[in-house]
Amino acid sequence: MPRGIHIAAAKVEQVRAIGDERREVLRKCDGTLLCEFFIDGQIGNEHKDARTGFLHGGKDRQVSVLWKFVSFDRIFILLILRFFKKHLHCMQHASITTTESKYWKVSFYILSAIILVVMPLLSKDYGQSGDEWLQIEYGRDIWNYFFNGDKQALNYDDKSLQYVGQQFYGGFFDFLTEILHQWFPAIPILILRHFFNALMGALMMMFTGLFAYRLSGKWSVGLVALLFIIFSPRIFGESMNNPKDIPLGCGFIMGMYYWLALLQGFPKKAWRYTIGIAIGFGIAFGVRSAGGILQVAYFGVMTLLYFFTNKEFKTLVTAENNKLLKKGVLILAAGLAGGYIIGLLTWPWGLESPISNPIASLKEMTNRSVTLRVFFEGVFRPNNAQPWYYEFKWILISNPLIVIIGVALFLILILEAKKKYGVFVVVFLVFAAFFTPLYMAYKKSSVHDTWRHLFFIYPFWVSMSALGLPLIGNYLKNEKLRFIPVIVAIVGLMPAIIWTFRTHPNQYVYFNELVGGIEGAHGYYDTDYYQNSGLQAGKWILKNAKRTPGKKVLVASNMLGFDKYFAKDTSWIGYYYVRYNDRHTKDWDYYVTYSRYISPEQLQNDKWPPANAVHKIEVDGITLSAVLERKSKAGIVANEALQKQDFATAAQQYAAYVQADPYDENAWANYGIAIASIGQIDPAIGALTKATELDPGNAQFYQILSQLYKAKGDMNGAQQAMNNANAIMMREQEAQQ
Repeated sequence: MPRGIHIAAAKVEQVRAIGDERREVLRKCDGTLLCEFFIDGQIGNEHKDARTGFLHGGKDRQVSVLWKFVSFDRIFILLILRFFKKHLHCMQHASITTTESKYWKVSFYILSAIILVVMPLLSKDYGQSGDEWLQIEYGRDIWNYFFNGDKQALNYDDKSLQYVGQQFYGGFFDFLTEILHQWFPAIPILILRHFFNALMGALMMMFTGLFAYRLSGKWSVGLVALLFIIFSPRIFGESMNNPKDIPLGCGFIMGMYYWLALLQGFPKKAWRYTIGIAIGFGIAFGVRSAGGILQVAYFGVMTLLYFFTNKEFKTLVTAENNKLLKKGVLILAAGLAGGYIIGLLTWPWGLESPISNPIASLKEMTNRSVTLRVFFEGVFRPNNAQPWYYEFKWILISNPLIVIIGVALFLILILEAKKKYGVFVVVFLVFAAFFTPLYMAYKKSSVHDTWRHLFFIYPFWVSMSALGLPLIGNYLKNEKLRFIPVIVAIVGLMPAIIWTFRTHPNQYVYFNELVGGIEGAHGYYDTDYYQNSGLQAGKWILKNAKRTPGKKVLVASNMLGFDKYFAKDTSWIGYYYVRYNDRHTKDWDYYVTYSRYISPEQLQNDKWPPANAVHKIEVDGITLSAVLERKSKAGIVANEALQKQDFATAAQQYAAYVQADPYDENAWANYGIAIASIGQIDPAIGALTKATELDPGNAQFYQILSQLYKAKGDMNGAQQAMNNANAIMMREQEAQQ
């Protein structure tokens, strides 16, 4: 063991001695990785005092003392150091052997330790994701189901569109974080959720590297896979605040790793690996039952491939009248049953009918009944009418180019891969990486924003890439040069590594060189669709908002759940939701806008955000969200007058408003309607022309403009305006076919 690890192990004993009573943080390593994440023993006196402080101290004191009590940082240091002390030796006698330098292995565990500590600590910098407010409510509804007898968690059909079908999702992550919040209410719910979300992401990354190691037998390959997924900026960024797809991906690859370990090591440590399978499957099934059911299919394919391609394994399990085969089936059934129970225990709707409801959930998730607009290739289409290559293109343009190159090499040199890794590895990786998106394309399944619902297959893409790059080494005659593929991988990853550090905390808006980075993608693909930059906008408002004594500062936004950022400041600040196009008609002091559902033409022509934005959150010159400050409230009066058909008042008030805020396209359009209604056609044409300049993609503006030209008798102008309107509508219709 390296000297530094001895020092680290000694540090464990020093830290554990704190307090009158010793706290046993970890069980003795028994050969499985998961044993390191269980904590038992008694709480020391120091920690008992901390709990008392939490119950009786002030708010600030509560938070600081509670964090001391929970000791997340201390516990994680203990976990990681103990992890090294044990697991640098845990796999010395594993069935996979290699002559590689031990430093690959040490490097792998050091990097794993770093992300397990750093990522949860960084998670506080990330904003609330788009539907996280809904997940928070869902977790609370599950709590009320179990502890208060409330039935809301069983059906959301009586609520708004955002809630529809919520019962089809498992409650593993939402319910468990709600339990922790109920126990420790002083910790803000978003801080708590993001901490454990990031931990799930770090575990997903670690198990991806371990899976690649298991497939290849080389720690260098495992390390490259780990680097690839850490510095895949979309995965890194969404690990902080995506409470569905990241936990699903974590459970999925964890289960696959332990299933593979069981097959490779069978019958040794079978029950221990089965515990890992149960936990991994339980997480996947407990977050999204459809994902858990799909994982069972992956388990089956892996087992059949391993059985028919590994003669030694087949001979072993079929000997003595299939003795070990029967034992294996029993063990695996126990693991799946355990995971099924774990998932169901946090899912009220699933508990109501443990067999039929998960199947119904699978059918719903395969093709969601809710239709939403999704932005792709510069146009909005329904989520059930996207082109067949939607998922593949998103994966290809939003991940590091070196990862894509590695996958391409694996496929191009597939015969070499077969010789180097075997039929099982090649066939399974190709199946695992491509089956789900191909099946979705075949079924014409509904999709979501980007490819986030397929994050669970990305570990297989990463593993394929990490296994693909070393194939270049087969063409290097000098054995001493076989390390070059690893150097190529690291050098090729440098742009993504630099991006990850440079764009914190907005890493997930990454696009690679295939589309010219985020600059080339802007206006054609969603960027901050998950509202991550909202936290930065909220912080700016809290710091810079102009307060008026005796009056609350009123904030509006087209981001749902934005009020969570002001939860501690409701005494002087208020919030409510306002659509972007309605912003001039509602009362607010500051308005926060983000790019989702903004007209593509506005984005492509730099008409969004409005030029008078007082603050912008940007990445490489591309705005993710912006803060507007109210310049005039005449628009509110003008809109009310227009609704009452008091056109003279509306015209007067709109004239005042567009002078104060000349960048509101809808205000200009309404101004044109108002003054046209009192006979001022030429000024009305000017107002509508201004509206079309600010939003060239609004067909309705051109239709109104065409009518105004007709009223003036300018048929050429009318035809040209109508042609523009028809072109926009035709483009939208073609996109939906």
